[in-house]
Amino acid sequence: MRILTLILSAIVLVATGLPLINSGEWWIRIFDFPRIQIAILTLLALILVYFYVDFKWKYKLPLLVILVVSLVYQIQFVVVYTPLYTTQAKDSNKEREENSFILLVTNVRMENKDKESFYELVIKYDPDVLLINEPDQKWAVSIAKLDKNYPYSIKYPLDNTYGMMLLSKFPLKESAVNFLVRDDVPSIFTKITLPSGSIIDFYGVHPEPPKPGTDTYERDTELLIIGKEIRESKNPTVVAGDLNDVGWSGTSKLFRKYSELVDPREGRGLYNTYSVLLPLFRYPLDHIFYSKEFGLLTLEKLEDIGSDHYPILIGLNYEPDEDNTEGLEKTDAEEEAEVEEKIEEGKKEGADN
Repeated sequence: MRILTLILSAIVLVATGLPLINSGEWWIRIFDFPRIQIAILTLLALILVYFYVDFKWKYKLPLLVILVVSLVYQIQFVVVYTPLYTTQAKDSNKEREENSFILLVTNVRMENKDKESFYELVIKYDPDVLLINEPDQKWAVSIAKLDKNYPYSIKYPLDNTYGMMLLSKFPLKESAVNFLVRDDVPSIFTKITLPSGSIIDFYGVHPEPPKPGTDTYERDTELLIIGKEIRESKNPTVVAGDLNDVGWSGTSKLFRKYSELVDPREGRGLYNTYSVLLPLFRYPLDHIFYSKEFGLLTLEKLEDIGSDHYPILIGLNYEPDEDNTEGLEKTDAEEEAEVEEKIEEGKKEGADN
């Protein structure tokens, strides 16, 4: 038992230490995801070391202290997404129906054959705007029956799991499908005209995840390029999609600080959307970030539709004269330089690939 305990301790300490390295290598960044799972294993290792490792205390105590520090370090990432933490995104306290809208974001999973469940979900919740990740041509044909409900759309189905579609009840203008880093991974930009006539910027994104053979330079670059556009435009903005990143990762936090967007999950809950198939390994991968002009009406993780992701639904109220944020963090000069450096690195990686 002592040997197993020491092996477990070594594993959790390595898993805790690797993400401290400022690198986009997939085998480092993959440990950004399972903070909760690593914390649980660290707690287990801490208990086992106390009871089963019969070292002298001058050796045992430092190990216990290191494990405690590691446990606290892991917990501080996720405690932000519990009611123990203050909410950075405020609830809306205004009733302005002409400026409010419901957005549904869902990764349908390209191989998912249960297209009817998706259709029933859309009819049930009746969102005003619908962002769909991973549609291929078969999905596009099935989704076409929603056209009567959503007269405005941007459709770019692909058979590589990076297709994307945006359906809207509200007019869209200046719409574009962009390839910011790779020519086979699109993102969507458009301006949505709300019933009041107000116009907001919308970005739909789905960058590649870290996995063997795929580092995070390109994912990080895509997010930070969008962040730079948002920062320069200063327009009211919503960014949504399957970001293949967790809200507590360094890149995600840097992106939000640089673009001055908020994460409505903070202080409310994890709303883990992936993976439906692995209950013990679930993370918040599908995100909706937005600027200070929006007040939160509702935030929900919806039911299973046969995908490996749960859909997520948000209701927002556009309040142009309000600052609906509290404790909004902004980048300093060092972080701004880091953004520029990461963008250049990511562009270089993308060109090399």
